[in-house]
Amino acid sequence: MIWNAERDVLAPVPPDERLAGAPVGVGGVVELAVAHLDARVNTVAGFELALDGLVRQAYLDRNALAASLSTAVGHRHTEEDTEADRLGPVDVVVATLLGRVPGYSLKPGYVRRPRGHEACAQGGLELVIAARVCEAGYALLSGRPLPFLLATPTWDTGALDAAELVGRLAEYGRLGVRPGPADFGQALLRVRRDGPAASAAAGAAARLGTAEGDRLAVWLGPDGAPGPVVRRVVTPDPGAHRAWARTGAAVPQVAFAGGGRPVLLREFPDAFHRLGRPHEGFTQCYHWHEGHAVRASVLPEDRETQASWLLPGVTLAATAGDHGSAWMLPHLARLGGPAGPALHAAVAAGMGGRDPESRRPAVEALLVLAARGELDTGLLGRELAAMAALGTVKPNRLADAARSAASAGAYATVWAVLAEVLPALLPSVRGAGEVLAVAAECAERCGAAGPVPAGVAEVAARPGSSRTTAGARRLSAALEGRRPAGAPRR
Repeated sequence: MIWNAERDVLAPVPPDERLAGAPVGVGGVVELAVAHLDARVNTVAGFELALDGLVRQAYLDRNALAASLSTAVGHRHTEEDTEADRLGPVDVVVATLLGRVPGYSLKPGYVRRPRGHEACAQGGLELVIAARVCEAGYALLSGRPLPFLLATPTWDTGALDAAELVGRLAEYGRLGVRPGPADFGQALLRVRRDGPAASAAAGAAARLGTAEGDRLAVWLGPDGAPGPVVRRVVTPDPGAHRAWARTGAAVPQVAFAGGGRPVLLREFPDAFHRLGRPHEGFTQCYHWHEGHAVRASVLPEDRETQASWLLPGVTLAATAGDHGSAWMLPHLARLGGPAGPALHAAVAAGMGGRDPESRRPAVEALLVLAARGELDTGLLGRELAAMAALGTVKPNRLADAARSAASAGAYATVWAVLAEVLPALLPSVRGAGEVLAVAAECAERCGAAGPVPAGVAEVAARPGSSRTTAGARRLSAALEGRRPAGAPRR
């Protein structure tokens, strides 16, 4: 159905920030590396610029850099022969420069997979990060240091402009340097593939006359598109993960299975293969709460896949009161790639969180998507209706989340979402009156006019003055242009 309404005026979303270049000179590089290593929260900019700065400066003057690092952070690396998998990513390069990492632990293929976490999506992202820093460290030990990193992002989300990658590949060609497979693979996963700029970059990449240029040109076409995800309703197996054994967790719920990306299995290093394999929609994930921005930057242009991984954890916040995953939703909303059904489902599940603090991130993500013009209100409303029918989203929690979003000025947006939900709640779902009250207020505030949703008129015609009946009458009056007594004037 179509309703006429005033457009929302929402607070603008801060735009993506372009990363500054890596610092020049030993002092600046060491200062940035120390700041990153001492930071409580790792940012994409802090991590990537520190890493690229170390690689660049080591290429120019390794001895001076190592001496300065020994003075500044030598106390962090006093143990001889510390294997790379025991260190943080930037520490791998620092410790390599200080001679504290054995070469065998940096070799391609040595990156260890944590036991018992094979199905953890975040572990798959960490493998890519580990492979990339070990590759840079191994190049240092082999006497063939890289002049700079190909995959350093253009933007603070982790996204990389295609033209910038073409320019870096051209410079590698001029210097006679072969790209590192892990670094180049990460660059491909980060490159922005949409728009005329990407099409122009594909042509420029093909003209480089190199294998990597040809791969980039192909990647910017259909071959580089993220794999689709498929919606299904399943009941989690409590034996698959301890979280699903909680009361209320192993109930029918929405999940998104992915068919994988065969190109990652064919053409990328082993560390990328976990990201290319099919997944069933549930992952044994233990650490969504830590370092999420840097890990999410491995796939900054594929928020649908990341949302499909995140959804089970967000659902736990609705069915079992878990708080471990929903807070990542606003960050996913700011990433690139299609904002499709998996992301909308994750927002819907988040709006049903048991506690207000677990619902706030979903509200923020809704507002981000709406302000960017990426929110499909019909899709979100239908998913909320489906989750309400499953019992994942309770009407009273939905009403609270919707009220919070509306209070930020999103009256027309929230009305369009709730209009899809109401037929699933009426005539008799407990808590429908609260949702009707929010819907009526939104309709009044945004001047919505049009057909009354299915079931609303029927409830409005009932005798009595229950909250549900009163809300249905108020909403019907608003949509029909009749302002009942006490309704706010716009």
